[in-house]
Amino acid sequence: MMRLLFWVLIGSLVYLAVRRLLRDSQPRVHQSAGAVRAEDMVRCAVCGLNLPKSEALPIGGRWACCAEHARQSQPADLP
Repeated sequence: MMRLLFWVLIGSLVYLAVRRLLRDSQPRVHQSAGAVRAEDMVRCAVCGLNLPKSEALPIGGRWACCAEHARQSQPADLP
C-alpha cells in the first residue's frame, strides 16, 4: 500500500511540474492590451442620451448626441 501511495505522489509531482513548465513557456498577454479606457460621459441636452464625450457635439456649454439635436439646442439668436 505504501508503494502505491509513493508512486501516486511521484506521479502527481511530475504532472504538476510539467503543467507549470508548459504554462510558463506560453507567451503572456497583458490584460491591459484589450482593456477599454474609461471616458467621461455627457448627456444630450435634447433627448437626455448619455454618450462618450468624444462622440458628443459641444453646443455652447451643453452637449448634443447628433447634428439634429445640435440644431435644436442652439439658442434662437445664433444663425
